[in-house]
Order: sequence, then C-alpha cells, then structure tokens
Amino acid sequence: MSESRQGPGVPRVDGRRLRGKHSQALLMARVARRAYLDQRTKVEIAEELGLSRFQVGRLLERARATGLVRIEIGLPDDVEFDLSGQLQDRFGLRYCAVTEAPDESLHSLRASVGQAATSLLEELVTDRDVLGISSTRALMGLTEPPAGFSRCSVVQITGAVSRTDAWDVMEAVRRFTRVGGGPAYLYYAPMVCPDKSDSRIYSKQPDFVRCQRLFEQLTVCAVGIGAWGDGLSTVYEAASEQDRTIARDSGAVAEVVGVLLDKDGRRVNTPLDGRMIGISEAQLRSVPTRIGIAFDARKKEAVRATLKSGLINDIVIDRGLAEAILVEET
Repeated sequence: MSESRQGPGVPRVDGRRLRGKHSQALLMARVARRAYLDQRTKVEIAEELGLSRFQVGRLLERARATGLVRIEIGLPDDVEFDLSGQLQDRFGLRYCAVTEAPDESLHSLRASVGQAATSLLEELVTDRDVLGISSTRALMGLTEPPAGFSRCSVVQITGAVSRTDAWDVMEAVRRFTRVGGGPAYLYYAPMVCPDKSDSRIYSKQPDFVRCQRLFEQLTVCAVGIGAWGDGLSTVYEAASEQDRTIARDSGAVAEVVGVLLDKDGRRVNTPLDGRMIGISEAQLRSVPTRIGIAFDARKKEAVRATLKSGLINDIVIDRGLAEAILVEET
C-alpha cells in the first residue's frame, strides 16, 4: 500500500505499520543511531529499514525535536565559546580561540594562550606544511611539548631575543621538531640590529639565506602581537630609547614580526626599518594561515590594530584581552 494512502506520518518497517508511541520511539532511536553513530547516509538507512529517505529525514527531525537526540557542541573547558564567536564574526577571522586562564597572573595567561595556540597548530598542521614561528612569549614559555605533532618543516622567521624568563625563538622551533621529527631551520641573528650595515652582514649568513628561501614556502605561521611599550613587545625591548621614542611619536601602537602599526592598522615607517632580520611584511601576507598570539589586556589597542591591518587571519588570545577589544568596538 502506498504511503499516501497509509499516511505520511506512519512509517512501515518490514511491512508493518508502526503506530504505537514506544515503537515509534524505538524506530527513531534506531534511525538516529545509524545516522549519528554509524555515519550511515539517509539512503543507506532507508534501504536497510525499508523506508523512504524522506521518512528517514522526518524521523531524524522528530528525534531532535522531542529530545530523543541531543546534539552538543563540546569545547575544551579553557576555551570561551561566545567570545571566540563574537571576535570571529566581528573581524572576519577563520579561527579564533579565546582562552580562560585559572587566574589573572601573566604567567597563567601566557600558559593558557600558549597551550591553546599549540593545540590549534596540532589540529591545523600536516606533514606537508611548512610552519613558521616568530619570537613570542606565549610559545616560548610552554613546558609541555605538543604531543603527536606533525612531521613538518619548522622555520624560524624572526631574530632571537635571549630572555631570562622564557626560551628564545630557536628553542620554540626545536620544541616542535623534537616531537614531530621534522627538520628545524634556524639562524643566529638578533631581533634588531644596531644599524643597517650590521643587518646586511647578518642577511648574507648561509643559515639565514636558507631560512629566507623557505619564507616563500610557508603555509602556516604563528606570530606574536606586541604593543609598543615596556614589557609588551620583544622588538620594543631590543630597540634603543631613541628608536622607541621616534616610533611612538610616529604613532606606533603595535608590532608584528618587526612591522610597526598605528591604531588604524597602517604601517609606520621608523629608523628600525631595514634593521630587522626576519620575514618581510609581503612574505608574511602571502602565508595562507597566519595565527596571531597575544595575552594581557594592556595589548587591546595593539591587537585591534593588527586585526585591522590584515596581517593575521586567525587569533588566540585570553578572555580579558578579548573583552577589552570588544568593548572598544561597540
């Protein structure tokens, strides 16, 4: 007998019409299990149970509507879903993770953001990728290696800044390759050279030339976002007091891989130009996946400027920083 004469709401299984509440519920559960747990298509389920694919679709809809099937989106406890979504929508980001640290200390914020950034890299990076790592405290300060990381090439993309409170960028690169087993490409050079003549010398070193060739092949990079102030940027700390003042007077509020930006995300030209040993702005913009990493609400203006600049298309930050950015945007 056709469905139109039987009625569309009463399916048949093995030639029997299912009218009872319990039998309908059992059928919905059976269909839902096939669809959501066994990953079967509606056509496959229909053929197995003697239903039409439209009946399968209606049963799945009814299972969700009645609460027989409940779909939950599970995120790690330390990721703030609502804020992540707001930032992602506001700035057109592809990936956005806002972390929830156990407390507001800088150590906790750095660890929380660093772990989240590493987890994102674990999910995104494959053996075929070429990953670039810049000098950033969030990645430097991690103590646990990223388990199960891909066997990709990892490239240092900024000069090194030796610190007493964290590893430098070279150690950050080695961390990823020690676990993944891929090659590490490193060069020995400062973040900022005293003058352009020193910069030209470092730029001709074989290790840097080898890394520079790989800058064009990067598919993913993780870059720190610095604010132009004491304790908020590795470049600021490496620059002379005169360079700091000139950059500040020129409107610099943010720094990304040595590129200084004003509050509207426009590049600021300063005497530091030509003295950085690392990836260029054009090379950075050509990388398909560019993850910005920052913590500390004092960087709100810097992160907002970086988002406006388009230098990054993904971001990992802490809750306090995210809230400060969104408040200013409303």
